[in-house]
Amino acid sequence: MILFIPVVLLAALASVVALLIQSVEVAFTKSTRRPGWWRALAACALATGATATVSYALGAVALMSTVAVAQDGGADSAPFPYNHPCRSKLQGAVDYEVQFLSLRTVCVMADGERRAVEDVPQGVRVTAAASVAAAALLAGTAWASRDHVSARARHTPATPGIQNSPSGRRHP
Repeated sequence: MILFIPVVLLAALASVVALLIQSVEVAFTKSTRRPGWWRALAACALATGATATVSYALGAVALMSTVAVAQDGGADSAPFPYNHPCRSKLQGAVDYEVQFLSLRTVCVMADGERRAVEDVPQGVRVTAAASVAAAALLAGTAWASRDHVSARARHTPATPGIQNSPSGRRHP
């Protein structure tokens, strides 16, 4: 599991760089087909996607380090090493499970009760969830309005004294 940490970090870095480059490109490229408000909306969706990627990757790396600590072994590893969150924060934990979707470690107690421990900071989890929701909302709004924006861009209002041809070109 420890070998996946650099892979996750490199993949997250590549994704964030790609999203930010695309965000800047969308925001600052002049287009007759897309108005400024739509480009700003799409750029914000891409930027919040980059924020979601960074925060989720940080949480996943924290969880992977928790698993790496548990798999470390050694004389003090039964049931967990001394520095595992379930052992250092709770008394009586016999097992654990890592939930990558919600970015948390859940400790299983001797009586079967499950308790979550704070091995991923609350701020990272909240930022990941909020930025995923914001990116989805912004991207959905941009996607839903793309046909309306394209139809408006194709429609050129007639100017008095100038005739529009079927090809869209104006002739005096």
